Amino acid sequence: MAYCIKCGVKLEDSEKKCPLCRTVVYHPDIKLPDNAVPPYPEEHIILLRQMNKKYKIIIATIIIFIPTLLTLICDYKINSEFVWSDIVLSSVCFLYCLIFIPLIFPKKDTLLYLGIDFSALLLFQWHLSYTTGGHWFFSFAMPLILSAELITMSAILIKRFTKASYLFVFAIVFIFTGADCILIEFLINKTFLNQINFLWSYYPFVTFLAVGAILLLFNRNKKIKEQITKKFFV
Repeated sequence: MAYCIKCGVKLEDSEKKCPLCRTVVYHPDIKLPDNAVPPYPEEHIILLRQMNKKYKIIIATIIIFIPTLLTLICDYKINSEFVWSDIVLSSVCFLYCLIFIPLIFPKKDTLLYLGIDFSALLLFQWHLSYTTGGHWFFSFAMPLILSAELITMSAILIKRFTKASYLFVFAIVFIFTGADCILIEFLINKTFLNQINFLWSYYPFVTFLAVGAILLLFNRNKKIKEQITKKFFV
């Protein structure tokens, strides 16, 4: 029994393409003649991918830059100063960091990209709070973003440096996300309502905690764990 190298689905010996993702099936047991030309020159394909990615990033940057520049010009032309266009500019910069920064670097480092994304999000929220005259960045936005970053990076580090299964990692994420719901209500009450009164955060906390506990139990059961791994490729 063979498995697809792209999506991991089981393949029959007679299949020439994966029934799920249509990836061409390669059988290493089939011997080719010594003078056979490889059907897909790998170096050429890699070069084309790098070139296509480079030009796509350049084109996307130009497409984003032009309307952003026009927005700044229109705002200054109408108001004789920048009234609202700086919010648009900061939003575009954040989206650019979120989408295109990972495409620029050839080496894929998830922790680096997440660090850049969360830093860009912090800067965007600080600018939004400063521009609108609010005082909610340090008491609400920053601790909320840092808690989300802590949960995300902890899950990645656990998976990268331990032998923990995806079920265990998902369980940890669910449990800490439930705790984060209580933090969200606490920050909302303290920042915007000037009171500490928990009304709704218990419900998602209990729900996330229950799901996390169930996943931990599934992770300890070898048979159920194997079935979930085969069904969901985790």
